[in-house]
Amino acid sequence: MDMRGLAHFIQDIRNATGKKNEEEDRVNEELAKIRAKFVDAKHMSLYDRKKYVCKLMFITMLGYPVLFGHMEGLKLMAEATPSEKLIGYLSMTVLLNENSELLTLTTHTVYRDLMSNFDLNRGLALTAVAHTGGKDFAEVMHEGVQNIVMDDNIDLHIRKKGLLTLLRVYRKYPEMVDLQLVVPKATELITSPQAGMSMCAITFLNGCFSKENELLFSDVPAKLIEVLGNIIIEKQTKPGYVYYGVPAPWLQTKIIRFLQNFPFPTDEPLRIHILSILQKIIKATDKVLKDAQTQQKQKGTQNRVSAMNAILFEVVSLSIQWDVGSRILLDCISLISSFIVDKRESNMRYIGLTLLSRLSHVDIDDFDFQAHCRQHQSQIIVALHDADVSVRKKALGVLIAMCNPTNANEIIKELLSYLPIVNEPVFKTSLVLSVTLLTEKYCDDYNVYVDIMLAAIAQAGDVCPPEVAYRVAQIVVNDPAVQKRAANNVFNALRTTKIVHQLMAQITAFILGEFGYQIALSAESTPSSQFTILSDQLEYGTPQTQSIILNAFFKFYNTFDNATIREKIVKTFHTYSNSANPELQQRSFEYLALIENGDAVLLDKLLQPIPRFNDTINAALVCVQQLTDDRDIWADKVVENALVPDSTMMSARRKKGPEKSTTVRLNVKAPTQDVKDEEMEALFHVSVPDNAEHLREVYAAYRDKFTALLNTNEGTLFQNEYIKLVCTQAYHNTDGRLTITAHDLTGKGIHKVVLDVLCAEAGLLLQVRRKEEQDIKPGGFLVIEVAARSLAPFHDPPSVRVLYMLPGADDLHVETLSLPITTARFIAPYEVQSHEDYMQLYNRVEQTNAPLTRTLLPRSQASADMLKGRMRTIGYHCEAANGALLAVGAHATQLKERPEYTPVACKLTLRGNEVTVSMYASNEMLETVALDIIEHCLAS
Repeated sequence: MDMRGLAHFIQDIRNATGKKNEEEDRVNEELAKIRAKFVDAKHMSLYDRKKYVCKLMFITMLGYPVLFGHMEGLKLMAEATPSEKLIGYLSMTVLLNENSELLTLTTHTVYRDLMSNFDLNRGLALTAVAHTGGKDFAEVMHEGVQNIVMDDNIDLHIRKKGLLTLLRVYRKYPEMVDLQLVVPKATELITSPQAGMSMCAITFLNGCFSKENELLFSDVPAKLIEVLGNIIIEKQTKPGYVYYGVPAPWLQTKIIRFLQNFPFPTDEPLRIHILSILQKIIKATDKVLKDAQTQQKQKGTQNRVSAMNAILFEVVSLSIQWDVGSRILLDCISLISSFIVDKRESNMRYIGLTLLSRLSHVDIDDFDFQAHCRQHQSQIIVALHDADVSVRKKALGVLIAMCNPTNANEIIKELLSYLPIVNEPVFKTSLVLSVTLLTEKYCDDYNVYVDIMLAAIAQAGDVCPPEVAYRVAQIVVNDPAVQKRAANNVFNALRTTKIVHQLMAQITAFILGEFGYQIALSAESTPSSQFTILSDQLEYGTPQTQSIILNAFFKFYNTFDNATIREKIVKTFHTYSNSANPELQQRSFEYLALIENGDAVLLDKLLQPIPRFNDTINAALVCVQQLTDDRDIWADKVVENALVPDSTMMSARRKKGPEKSTTVRLNVKAPTQDVKDEEMEALFHVSVPDNAEHLREVYAAYRDKFTALLNTNEGTLFQNEYIKLVCTQAYHNTDGRLTITAHDLTGKGIHKVVLDVLCAEAGLLLQVRRKEEQDIKPGGFLVIEVAARSLAPFHDPPSVRVLYMLPGADDLHVETLSLPITTARFIAPYEVQSHEDYMQLYNRVEQTNAPLTRTLLPRSQASADMLKGRMRTIGYHCEAANGALLAVGAHATQLKERPEYTPVACKLTLRGNEVTVSMYASNEMLETVALDIIEHCLAS
């Protein structure tokens, strides 16, 4: 299929590296040409239709919105020749999504092709069902897909696509797939002579498997072991599936991984068979690794080693899961040891560390996990400093797994010493949580516990999860024995460091505010010294930190009977009572009012010591779940083992003070509202807006951009230092379409971008086409489409919020905006045949409605031609009569099946540079909004 025009267009885009807008200009030029061609689509040849649809698909792949031409692509789907049908289906998957209204037009064609006797048609239809269709589409198609899977007369290649399509449907709409019907057939297909068919069947079964439907899969393990035996024992693998001497490595890996979901077989012959298979794999891997040492430079050696390592990885996991006995496990352990000491390949060290952490679950007589880890402790510590962050994470997991009461202090000290030199934020957070986890389990003294956690908070800085500070505050408040030492520690930390991280400043302000009186008699930590070190942090603190410090000062005022200190505190409150931040201003003003009231009894009641916190909730341990990957059951097991309380440590704690909670819900990924320590959250969290001056600047800039978009169809809606939102509008009758293009201004990409509708009046129907979270590549952009329909006149434009996250940050940025959609946007010129008809229409509207009059002063020199042009841009047709301009527009609404049009009339009288505008409409809201838009238009 020779398409020179398409090839030239692609070449032009590739060469567009000069000016900033060169690519965009070339795309707009091509879109204009294609739009002109589609005007007379009836006389277009199939070749041209294919060519232009391909261009539209390419433009869409570049990220530019394509708002026309979809029907031309759908027409190609119904053609008989393979070339046209292929392009048609491709355009469907590229140009449409599951929320597209045009998708319903394709239902008949897709279903007909699904039931066709031609494999090409079936394959294209299955692809469309898997990648494009929504729930309604799947409801129509899923039975046809199931019939393809169940029909033994259909080619295996099509049945493979059918199984994968059915899996996609099941993952989104599990209620549609009849597993009792399909699972037995998929189980039969595991033993297919084609390895590709076997892999698809296993993929489908693995995707559908769960503990709730486990009984349906009772025959699966025997089939899996049979196929694995054919590969390893019988050596029945077709040459096309042999990868550098390794027979079907992907199929082997899938089989062994899937077997981990089932218990060790009870049938003796089956047990013997699978054990012999595993032994052969281990021996073969050992031989490949030894041969690789002498054949390093031979072609394919590294590929063969990588394939065997992948299989061995799953074999070790299966052997541990099934507890197959000491012989196989000891062979596995011998291989793993060689991986850990490998100095050349980081991939080998990664595999060795991963498997070593899993060996913590092995319980056989001839193997002591702790002793084995001690042999390699130096290599594990070295791996903690590896350049590859994935190796560092696995080394950290091994240290957690190997920790016990005898080496806990050594490991915790090693992690604390490593904490200040870590640069990668995510790994640093994992390191803090690891210290938290090990300290929770193995530290038998609360004073030492608080010392370690305060050191971790101070060294981790802003990447330390706030739940760690909540836990420290909980321990200090609940145990009087540690309060004085904790106050001393935080005081010394702030005294020796001029500027500390915000979380450390917050926990210091909290502890000194509550328990600073216990160290006030010391010459080094007098009330004046405590006030001074906290005052130094006010200048550099965030509003949240400043709020907690002000709270501490208020408690100082009531606790320390020192006139000098009280005078300084009152002066500080006076200063912050004029703060631009509303939260700080309100706090300071209220504290001053209470002080000036002079009621000591009231102050004592307000500032009573904080009560004990709930001991049953440990927010820090819930946060530890961030260490695990929710797809890795082994990582969960390592952390779960570490969370089991040590009986000796717990006994020691009971003697020293109240017991710390060491239990946590393991079925969640991260803290949720029902398990978070709400008391601590309320204590530390302060709802604080941004700086007031910054808010005023942002609002002024946004207001100007919003006002400009009320009169134009394209422009910038919002922009800050991170993101830029460009808005393109198109209106026709009762329908409007907005395209919001979000551009990354950071150069590092933006994560989890989503636009939600906050508020839209009843007269406006608003729908966001893309509701799921999307990422923007560095320097790239994201297109979000918004559809609007006018149901009735409405007063205020709709409000939306844009949520996004910056790379390496946990804060969610929220921008609340108004879209430039007003009821006046649905006003278009009234179609009349003659001047007489026009005047008759205007007079009828003027006589039947009371006017809303306003005198306006245009920004530029007013003239009749200028007014005509401005009114035409906002949907009115103007004619001069009796020394004035008479404008009439039709306001479109569609509450039922057909649109309705309400006439809106306007009289503009020019006196010097002033314009008197009288608006006439049957709806008062419509009059007001329409007049406001005219005022905006003339003022711009």
